[in-house]
Amino acid sequence: MSLQYTTLDVFTKTIFEGNPLGVVFLPTSSTLSQTQKQLIAKEFNYSETIFVHPIDPQSPNQQRIDIFTTDKELPFAGHPTIGAASWALYLSHQASQNNSNAAAAATTNKVDTLVTRSGPIPISLKASGDEVGARIPHDVRIHQKRFPLQELLRLHPSLKPHIAQVESFPVVSIVKGMAQIHVQLPNLEALAAVGPATEGELVSGCDASQGGYLDEGWGVGGLVIIYFHVRDVADERTGKNVIRTRMWLGAEEDPATGSAASGLAAYLALEEASKGVQTERKYDIVQGVEMGRRSDIGIRIATKLDGAPRIDYLELTGSSTKVAEGELRYK
Repeated sequence: MSLQYTTLDVFTKTIFEGNPLGVVFLPTSSTLSQTQKQLIAKEFNYSETIFVHPIDPQSPNQQRIDIFTTDKELPFAGHPTIGAASWALYLSHQASQNNSNAAAAATTNKVDTLVTRSGPIPISLKASGDEVGARIPHDVRIHQKRFPLQELLRLHPSLKPHIAQVESFPVVSIVKGMAQIHVQLPNLEALAAVGPATEGELVSGCDASQGGYLDEGWGVGGLVIIYFHVRDVADERTGKNVIRTRMWLGAEEDPATGSAASGLAAYLALEEASKGVQTERKYDIVQGVEMGRRSDIGIRIATKLDGAPRIDYLELTGSSTKVAEGELRYK
């Protein structure tokens, strides 16, 4: 048995930059088991691989996807969502026009929603024709317990010369099960000094009552990642002031973390809203530069001030480019 696949680089328009993504097209004639999907994702060995279901003629505006890491299925993740939206809204049509082997998997211009385990995600094609937006699920929570500086320096001792006069850092969930510690660094020299945590140690995603950092009921398993950032960096490529970021998971650096970027933007927007400033703006986030895989992540976000400040909408934006395509065998 065989399946058509393509690979994309996401959050970039340049091949071999951005975050790689495997895209596997499921046939209408048979159904893959969870075990088969997991084995295929492990074979790709990317941070995520998506499985694209055939479009149901009864719901031609919806595209269902399943998202897998090398060891589990995820309800939602940022760069797979942007990759899937890019394929649905413009890359599949380019493939069809070029008589690509993957052209049979081309979707229609009617698709406006991705259906994930976390629920439906509205998607749209921007005016440029090579950028998409996804209104991602959010239930933003700034947790009461903060991550202490002492613990950060234990995990990342290379930062000792670069951080001072900061006692702790915020812990933020963009949705339940996806939490980040947001560590602001003073400059790009400090960002360059960030490496993997000592012995690849990870921060547990359990409730504070169990020794973790999340509010009661928010520790649904998984991890709390540490997301490092430097604000207001002049970017030579775009001419904009951007936020530069890095993220390590164990011994592996991630070139683009859409969910963490969304969490950071939500935290910054709520900070402004807490001062009485109703925000509607775009954050330009650049990740992966230090590892040679620059990723350009956009966040369009708005807050409301009726009662406690809250997020009105959060849209993740970005581009993708096709790298490879082919046929894979499965059993």
